Amino acid sequence: MEHITDGRVLNVLRKFSDSKITLVEWETPLLQRLGYPLAPQSDLLFLIPDEQIKDARHIAEAAGLQNDNKTSSYMSEHARKGCRYVNGESGHKLIMVPISWTGIQQKELVAINSPILPCQLWTVPIPAFCAAYLRIIMQEHAGSTVRLMANADLASVIGYSMFDMSYEGDYMPTPEDLEHLDAAEKERMAEKDALEMENALSSIKQWQFTEETEWARDMMLQLVSGKLSYDDLPASRPAFCMKPEAESIR
Repeated sequence: MEHITDGRVLNVLRKFSDSKITLVEWETPLLQRLGYPLAPQSDLLFLIPDEQIKDARHIAEAAGLQNDNKTSSYMSEHARKGCRYVNGESGHKLIMVPISWTGIQQKELVAINSPILPCQLWTVPIPAFCAAYLRIIMQEHAGSTVRLMANADLASVIGYSMFDMSYEGDYMPTPEDLEHLDAAEKERMAEKDALEMENALSSIKQWQFTEETEWARDMMLQLVSGKLSYDDLPASRPAFCMKPEAESIR
């Protein structure tokens, strides 16, 4: 996350702190913390307890922040969840999403100190993140923008945090390139891949889930091992797509 220099936004964050509003980093800032190397950005995205959303909106609006109907770019915007404000001076977004949409509970959160923000911040450990994204994916209908974005983010976090996503040379080798490797090099790469997979599955088996999210462990093991495809995760029917109660983006 880039440093916040906008005076109005900093004032809003200080008032959030004074009002003891719980701010949980979400989407891009959280994805970056979990190992997905996205480009830094100055938009702020927070999960907020549902009972504090009204107070948070009042603080933001009293400071002069408003929605100018900018194009949606984040998953929560496409899902029309929460409240979006844009500072006219910088054009940066402040998005506040009811935490009920994700199913994340307070006991799953971890407090962190942010050198950038003038307020207490909470983050989501990877087990709770995976369970939340699986919920979002499965409550969306197949082919929806939200489901596609959630699939991509979840797969990227797992890929970058558990596997070697780097490569040597000017471009990533294709299957055709690998055909030209000698037997010893192919064996070396196969052993490396097998060890990475073994370590990834071992790590997931040791994750700390809550009693309510233990179901996500087996699903993640199947996804990471390739026994289950992200595209094959259960989906809601478009006409009956049920979501937890949460305010729409406005």
